[in-house]
Amino acid sequence: MLEDIGLALAHEGLHDESIAAFERAIELGWDVVPDGRCEIARVLLLADRDAQADALWAELRAADPKDVWTLDAGGLAYNQVGRDEEAVEWLADGLRVALSEEDPQHVVDQMSDARRVSLQRLGREQDELEREADAFRVRAAVREEERMAALRGSLRRSGIHVRGSAGNVAWMSDDDDRNARERWPGWATGLVVDEPFAERSARMELSLRRRRADGDGPFVVVTIDLERYAAWCEAEGHDPADRRSRGTFVNAETEAGAGRAWPPGRNEPCWCGSERKYKRCCGALAARDPAASGV
Repeated sequence: MLEDIGLALAHEGLHDESIAAFERAIELGWDVVPDGRCEIARVLLLADRDAQADALWAELRAADPKDVWTLDAGGLAYNQVGRDEEAVEWLADGLRVALSEEDPQHVVDQMSDARRVSLQRLGREQDELEREADAFRVRAAVREEERMAALRGSLRRSGIHVRGSAGNVAWMSDDDDRNARERWPGWATGLVVDEPFAERSARMELSLRRRRADGDGPFVVVTIDLERYAAWCEAEGHDPADRRSRGTFVNAETEAGAGRAWPPGRNEPCWCGSERKYKRCCGALAARDPAASGV
């Protein structure tokens, strides 16, 4: 109750009253993660009482330098008031801890997103840590997809009906992929597996088959046109090398009616862009095909 009051008072700009509410909540045994004093430190920043805020944040951080929740709260608080140097540093430490522990608290997304805002406001490019965060997010998304696929398969084998899910698939021709790598050095950072075109198309084909066998679909393959994508990124203010930009672009293209249904007809051009018939290309792929090893 007092926590809600403190938050509401802070939102209204009544900083002293907000701090008093949080202090009273702590006196009454308010036990939260992170430490309730993080809210007091945040409100002190909002009130432009920087010296007091910095001292309290330093005390909280010193109590447990690797507490990801405190680092997250401090970084977001500094980001909120535009103290971007501090935000970048706090969030960097938080990201390192979260990534080293495989992010059990699920805070990598919000820390990375906030840190990128601060980096942008400082006029800096995304750094190696953000590229590590991108790669982690890709791996985490794949693990979650695999976990859900296994769960759906298990439920269906038990006779429990599970509604399948449709999906949009981002794709790029071999030529455009090579050009993108030359144009944007960070292009390949977000790939789960960086592999030759033939192996990548084999992996995608077999993945879609497995998902269809589990009851998912229909699927739409959206082939990204490099120049169209570059123009869209410039117009929308997105980083073309960021994997999330590709996902957002593909969703927008799908909503606009772009893409083609998978699988194509046997005599239709293959979805991968090889210009061969599907039955002679990805449609002829067998699960034992060497190109699909590790899928």
